[in-house]
Amino acid sequence: MNIFIKAILVFLTGFSALVYGSDDEEFRSEFVQEGTFYSFRGSFVVEAEYECLLDVIYRFEHISRYAAGAHSVELGCEGENWYEVTYTYQRFRIFENQSTWRRTLKRDERTVVFEMITNRTNLGIMPEMLSSQGYYHIEHENGGYRVEYFQECTLSKSLLNGVYIKTARNEAIEFLHDFKKYIENICK
Repeated sequence: MNIFIKAILVFLTGFSALVYGSDDEEFRSEFVQEGTFYSFRGSFVVEAEYECLLDVIYRFEHISRYAAGAHSVELGCEGENWYEVTYTYQRFRIFENQSTWRRTLKRDERTVVFEMITNRTNLGIMPEMLSSQGYYHIEHENGGYRVEYFQECTLSKSLLNGVYIKTARNEAIEFLHDFKKYIENICK
């Protein structure tokens, strides 16, 4: 093997951050991964009334409808401009993940922030989500609104990290498209 090919291989194996993205008028997305950390930022433009849009993003009643992949979605504690929600996901009848998140409305900032409080996975071979947080943000754009979704996660080390992260990337992009459709159906 010549020295040029060896140099390329050394560079590629030493480069730990992967970035995937798309940018068009309607949808924008970027997925960044470095080791056991990954983040997803995606956005889309929608024509909707602002209050309806904020309502869909924040209120529990809507989350329980657009979290279609969840086996169950349960409302926990709640206060003024915040609440906790627990999602349970089941896959292949043997894998179950349950996580609780605090969602907080920051109306003046046109943002809903979320942070994982607890996470439990029943299979030790699966990566565990050690921390995760993010937000939804609304900006006025061309007679409509751009909805930005951002989430970052840190996982435990596992042999299945690559599979988990690839699945998370694909599901985040799919969620973005489904979420836009949901908003358009509700905020006509």
